[in-house]
Amino acid sequence: MKISKLVLSFILSISLFSGMLSAQMASTEMLVGHSVSSPSKDKLAQIISREDVAKRFEELGVDSNMIEARIASMTDEEASKIAYQIDTLPAGADAGMSIVGAIVFIFIVLLITDILGVTNVFNFTKPITNN
Repeated sequence: MKISKLVLSFILSISLFSGMLSAQMASTEMLVGHSVSSPSKDKLAQIISREDVAKRFEELGVDSNMIEARIASMTDEEASKIAYQIDTLPAGADAGMSIVGAIVFIFIVLLITDILGVTNVFNFTKPITNN
């Protein structure tokens, strides 16, 4: 008898709390009944409507209507993540610094080899001699 009461109370407690497990926050969109456009989705729509971007999509064979439909189906979190990446990722602006870095690296290597006496590239260095 005690076991049946225990099993019954266990099943009853699970059934009572199962409704609370599926509870969620009520968003403004659910309460108002229509979608509120996010600024990230608006920004993405503006980007794909640019002439150079539309031309590139056309070269790749992507339909602009499909892109608009995909942006509309994105969640706000996905749209804001993509908009953030567009704002923060460099678009070839870092190439100048990598060239300068390569030139400095080559200069330092040649300078060290001149000091060690392996090469004679620079006139202002004197090689180390073991006399």
